[in-house]
Amino acid sequence: MSLHTRRRLLAAIGVAGGAALAGCSTERFGGGWPRTTETTTDPLPGEERGWAQFGRTPGHAGFAPEVRVDDPDPAWSVSFEGGLTSPAVVEDRVFVHAGPTPESGEAGTVLALDGGGEERWRRTLPGGGGGSSGCPPVVHRGSVYVGGLDGVYALDARDGSPRWSRETSGSVNEAVLGRDGRVFASTGETLLALDTRGQEGWTYTTGDDRFSTAVPAAGSGYVLYTTRVLGSVVAIQPGTVGDPLTEWRYAPGETDFETPTVVDGDAYIPGDRLHALSATTGKVRWTAPVRSTAGVSTDGDRLYLPTDDGALVALDTADGTERWRVSLASEEGVILRTRPLVTERSVIVTTEKPGVDEPANTFAVDRRNGEVRWRREQPGNIGYDAVAAGGRLYVPVLWDFTLDRESGGTLVALAN
Repeated sequence: MSLHTRRRLLAAIGVAGGAALAGCSTERFGGGWPRTTETTTDPLPGEERGWAQFGRTPGHAGFAPEVRVDDPDPAWSVSFEGGLTSPAVVEDRVFVHAGPTPESGEAGTVLALDGGGEERWRRTLPGGGGGSSGCPPVVHRGSVYVGGLDGVYALDARDGSPRWSRETSGSVNEAVLGRDGRVFASTGETLLALDTRGQEGWTYTTGDDRFSTAVPAAGSGYVLYTTRVLGSVVAIQPGTVGDPLTEWRYAPGETDFETPTVVDGDAYIPGDRLHALSATTGKVRWTAPVRSTAGVSTDGDRLYLPTDDGALVALDTADGTERWRVSLASEEGVILRTRPLVTERSVIVTTEKPGVDEPANTFAVDRRNGEVRWRREQPGNIGYDAVAAGGRLYVPVLWDFTLDRESGGTLVALAN
């Protein structure tokens, strides 16, 4: 068994004055951070090989074929007083966005850990919102980008120093997207395109009472943005300045859409049904009767996604044919909605047990046939999306704040 160390870290340093609400005053937002910068940062070594952003790739494939973890034990874990998000991992650096509950009005913190779980640097954000805001850190061209209740923040990935901050008209509650020297951030009603210096390129507004709870995805030369209410998908040309140029729009109207996955020229969008579209034209390739509020991951041949009834399913990318199905959360009160992590042999997901004082479970399912390869209890009852890099799995979990126990999040590193 690997040495298992556990440390308590204070994920928030002090309290930001006033309520942490979107659209607060310019004087408060940013806390002295620059609005823009004339400098850029050099990419970290290994950005392309690591798990630098949500879903690993700009298209969110969620696939780490070089990682194989067959019978893991905890290598280390780090705990926080508040919540946390899924990490970004580049070489021997693990970046975490942690903090208290959004309702507390306290500031969140971005931390960089080394490969052994030791802290390298931390930076408390001047605006409200920490890890519970749902904004995993994204590493793109040497900077770390996170969202919060007030806007978007950019930090130098090497030392955590502030680079710039950008106030938004609403909360940035999902991960930003980094692609080709640009970052894209969603407030739910708008999608904002910025360059790595904080300069605005364009703003797309959903309109028509549409609202997004999704992370934008990039592929086939476009940024794809979905809305949950009055479901629609729009393909936007990423490099324009001024008014955004849209290439196509798909709005069947009868479904809610979640975060898209774009791989090999195709887009896969979960919701009331799973929709497969051409990412270039928006033409429907097929749909499948699989309802999911979680994301889709793929190894190129198969799609993997949790269903709303607690199963993990594998579908053929060619036509949506179901290849296997395994029930992992059939008990009452157990939910399965983490985005699958696909490794060399396994598909990794973690359950949730909201309001129940029982540990969540992380499952590794054989991606060939759906058989459970291993299961591990976690130090929390709420599981978040796991990531993989450098031969390890990183599993974020949280003890629900509604429980009558010491609450908070823990990042667990699992290795053979």
